[in-house]
Amino acid sequence: MNFHPESVRFEFGAATDSGRKRGTEPNQDTVEVVLPKTTRDWHPPLLLVADGLGKYSGGAFASELVIQTFKQEFQLAQHPSDYPTLMENCLQAAHQAIRLNSAKNPELAYMGSTLVAITLEAKQLHLLNVGDSRAYLVRDKNILQISEDQSWVASQVRAGVLTQDEARLHPGRNRLTMAITAKRTEVVPYISTLSLGPGDIVLLCSDGLWGVVPETLIRAAAMELPPPVAVEKLIALANGVGSPDNISVVIARQLDFPRRAMNVDPQDTAA
Repeated sequence: MNFHPESVRFEFGAATDSGRKRGTEPNQDTVEVVLPKTTRDWHPPLLLVADGLGKYSGGAFASELVIQTFKQEFQLAQHPSDYPTLMENCLQAAHQAIRLNSAKNPELAYMGSTLVAITLEAKQLHLLNVGDSRAYLVRDKNILQISEDQSWVASQVRAGVLTQDEARLHPGRNRLTMAITAKRTEVVPYISTLSLGPGDIVLLCSDGLWGVVPETLIRAAAMELPPPVAVEKLIALANGVGSPDNISVVIARQLDFPRRAMNVDPQDTAA
């Protein structure tokens, strides 16, 4: 599948899991890595994670609808020069799909989804997110959150009212200030473009991971392990500490990046 010039620069991993505490319920997360299908397909890699809202089947349907609509619109576009604009157009198409399907079925009236999406070019990435699903950039020994949580606690942290530790434990930590829902007439995403350097690792995840596994361990797993192994390791770490939610991870890493010998022990999450 790695035909596009940007695709062959990276190794990919993606996985999603219902989580031990929600194992009998539908997984409301959806993940996808969209790679070119032919040697003449111009599309660069597109990474997607969505976390459905609206309980059970409604949330599962919403996240899948958002991902599939976004993907379809992205693949239909012809040689855009402005990826941030293309990604916002894809988002708005996904929002309209949610609104239309909600109008047809009253049982889906309150469905919705978060979304974090990244397009990878040779020397830069383009990011779009709605809600609190996250994107990280792992560079050298550092891990940096490059998405912006659209949640009440995140706004209080940015305003200096809450600390990061207080936000992590706050009873209102799951209250979103923006999501792709039928009840919203407008969805305003966070959009950013960042440079990519040699050895950079890009990681997307739902709050079933970042809400329970420390960023130090997320960084260590992403650096030490090949992406297909790292995503499974991170899901195991989240389940090991009793993640209360579905868990999704997508990782893209440059193929020539040397792995480091680092230990990732599930017991370390207790620290």
